[in-house]
Amino acid sequence: LEKLKQDVKSLKRKRDAMLDREIKIRNDLNSGNVQNAATYRLPLAVLPPQNLSQRQVLPSEAEVQRLKNIARIKQKLQAHALCHGVTSLRGENNETKFIFDPYVGGKPFGPFVLRLRFIRTQAVLRGHTLPHAVPTRSLYTEYFEDAEDHSEQLAPFIRSVAKHLRAFLSRKQQCDQLRERFAEDIRDFQAANHCTAVSFSLCLKDEDNQEHITVSIAMIYDRDEERPKPKSLKVTFDPPHIEEDDIESVKEQCLVFYNMRLTEAVIEAF
Repeated sequence: LEKLKQDVKSLKRKRDAMLDREIKIRNDLNSGNVQNAATYRLPLAVLPPQNLSQRQVLPSEAEVQRLKNIARIKQKLQAHALCHGVTSLRGENNETKFIFDPYVGGKPFGPFVLRLRFIRTQAVLRGHTLPHAVPTRSLYTEYFEDAEDHSEQLAPFIRSVAKHLRAFLSRKQQCDQLRERFAEDIRDFQAANHCTAVSFSLCLKDEDNQEHITVSIAMIYDRDEERPKPKSLKVTFDPPHIEEDDIESVKEQCLVFYNMRLTEAVIEAF
């Protein structure tokens, strides 16, 4: 009976210590002042005594190094997930799922899933839900076809897929926003080949003679870029008989398309 009383008192002390720790953790999380994990350890007095008769088996140097490598890789994956919107998890049938959740223009897209199965040192593409604009199989061939150890090419492959995905979503978003923002001013809008060939016309008014001038703009994008290719921007005028100084001035103003989103570039240029 005496031992039972002592056990009850010990459990009560442990319960009180755990409640205090829970309250402290919750308060620190709410205040944004999370401290080191050692701060939240339970007092040794409420922990069960260790069985000294059992010998501890310390990990070997190789095992310690392996754990360090795993921790380092985990940190890189966490940083990659935060920066690029990519996470990975183990799925069924020994498949690894890479989940893409990019934010473009402040809006979330996805999730898009790419499935790989690792057989020894080889990565086998099992399927994906990425848009057709992302050349997934071509990228897989590019990075893995001639590689002996696929593990070295995995990170560059995932980064390339994420870049292509974000670029396409950004180009499409820019095109949609441009058409919505200037629905009454834009004519002959085209966005071919997954928004890599964009062209449209704007109707402007010459302030000097009140004549209407149509400015046609065309640009080409690489499939993994959100901005036009250098020197791909073409600007034409209708009617074409415009003073050379005015033409050069408009073309110089249109250089903002290389550095800005489409809607902002139109506002800045015109």
